[in-house]
Amino acid sequence: MKYKVFISLLLPLLLFSCEKEEEIYVPVYPQKIYAVYHEGEEPYPDLPVLYLDHMFYLKKRAPLFFQATGNDQLPFGSDQSVQNSDVQETDISVGINKCDVPVTITRVSTKSTVGKGRQIRLLPIGDSVGVGYGGQWNCPEGRASVSWSIARQFFMQDRYSDGTMPTVSDFITIGTTNKNTFSVLTDEGIVTCTGYGECRGGWRLSDYLYSRVVEKAENPFYDEDRPEENKFSLAAYLKRFRTHTDDGEPLSAEPVTDAYVSTPTHVIIQLGLNDLYNQEYKDQIASLVSRIKEEFPDMIVGLSLTDAFGTAFSKYYPDYDFSSNAMTLLKNNLHYKCWSWNPVLQQLENPAEKIFYIPNYYVQPSAESVPYEISSSGLRIPAYDTSHYHPNSNAHYAWGYQIYAWLKYTLTLI
Repeated sequence: MKYKVFISLLLPLLLFSCEKEEEIYVPVYPQKIYAVYHEGEEPYPDLPVLYLDHMFYLKKRAPLFFQATGNDQLPFGSDQSVQNSDVQETDISVGINKCDVPVTITRVSTKSTVGKGRQIRLLPIGDSVGVGYGGQWNCPEGRASVSWSIARQFFMQDRYSDGTMPTVSDFITIGTTNKNTFSVLTDEGIVTCTGYGECRGGWRLSDYLYSRVVEKAENPFYDEDRPEENKFSLAAYLKRFRTHTDDGEPLSAEPVTDAYVSTPTHVIIQLGLNDLYNQEYKDQIASLVSRIKEEFPDMIVGLSLTDAFGTAFSKYYPDYDFSSNAMTLLKNNLHYKCWSWNPVLQQLENPAEKIFYIPNYYVQPSAESVPYEISSSGLRIPAYDTSHYHPNSNAHYAWGYQIYAWLKYTLTLI
């Protein structure tokens, strides 16, 4: 299968210099961006959006912008034509000044009514970003604080706006940790949902593959009976921790309130932020995916990796204070790794095998994803200066929408 982004491009991309104004900038970019089409008025007009920051690794500020908007943001969810089919794929030409490389991205738009009566059992596997660290910052009242719960919240909103999801149990998030609760205000009153995941702060890809215990915490996927070095087993995890049948029936007469485990229909893997110096990242992520597909060939796997927060284009954000290093992506090592590894994940996409790349990286808001406070002068200033690991609620909202739109699309395939 051909892709618009190839790993072979990475070496020249790493070597290009921005020292000369006449330099031609070479981007990385997603093959697809997912959207949801609603009959009538579009309820999420600001989503999804492609951000210029994530397409380039810059060593200094550069005079780049999208030609269609004149800034660093390009909306992908507007101007959708009336759909006569469940899925509409539209190729969008993306013009960027000083970039002669042709960029075409397919918007995959799925009707919101897709999925009525179809069950989603989603297992998130990840690190602290998947736990939701940072998601509490700048989070509006009523919004879930982590991306995968926000995706579920979008489904809940569909349920009450057009009857798409007839029962709460049609979307379950699976796990033994990451308890996350949110509410949806409906005509019937407030509906509260609780979900779980298997994301752990500080964990690396290699921890999930090879370690029985990480900093005194048990690896729930570790299978000591596996003869090879890779001990990851989703089958062993289900055997040890299952709490419910796949039809939602509890296995114990006593109520379980600290976990929900049944066979996933979907797995989202978002790992890499802690693997900064991992030279085997490509082989390890492929090994993890292969193990899941070996045990569960029909399971749908989504791959994602986010970016550091901040922007290289401060001129587009006059309401932000850029005196802090937390506001910039320039010369950021984590941004470099995420920029080079996302094409690695894109190479693993194989729709025939139900393996997909979710472009959370490219739709992550730039300056808006910095956890911020409002200064006395009215400027937004970083609420804390970390190593650019934990973007705020704005990022989780954009990621959650992308997961939601991707899930809607996959429901047309099963």
